[in-house]
Amino acid sequence: MTGSFRADDPGLPPGALGEWQVGVNVPWSVSWTGEQDYELHLSEDFPGLVDLVQGQNPGAGLPKFAALHVTRHRLGMAGHLCHVCGRKTLKGDRYIFPVESGGFVIMPDESTRYAGNVPPVHLACARRARSLCPHLSRAFAEPVAYPAEPSRLMQRTDVVPGMEGLAKTLPGNLKIVFTCYRLFGPKFSRKVAEMRAAKA
Repeated sequence: MTGSFRADDPGLPPGALGEWQVGVNVPWSVSWTGEQDYELHLSEDFPGLVDLVQGQNPGAGLPKFAALHVTRHRLGMAGHLCHVCGRKTLKGDRYIFPVESGGFVIMPDESTRYAGNVPPVHLACARRARSLCPHLSRAFAEPVAYPAEPSRLMQRTDVVPGMEGLAKTLPGNLKIVFTCYRLFGPKFSRKVAEMRAAKA
């Protein structure tokens, strides 16, 4: 799930029809065509590494629904900021769509853990996303409460799909964080595996 919202939904507030608005019909984490400049900064989340930092100008140009904004995505994953509206999610109102997003990572002991790659959402934002995002609506997606079990923020320094051209312009001697994900505990990972099996 990256979150492609529809602008023609009758439930949108007055004035929103035909316009792209962050948190209304465009998720906060989505990149825009006018946000295509990048810099390298020392990472605050991953000491000793370098973050790829994307310029922020949401609303400039057109939304790129298939591409998450590098910096907003990282801020959302690290700080539990809502994928849809960008505001902080609290423990009692923090949800994810683990059946429709993320995947499983094989651990050194050969167990598997669920790896979530989309920031959490408020329940109200989850319902909005489900009604406007074709991917979620077609899948009849149900938001799942964020687990109390601890999760760990993990970095990816390999070049992720879609960033190959940009990567060629960056220094090759640096460990650059292109994206990140949340590695969840064994209990929640089993739950996600069971939910996916039941829906298969």
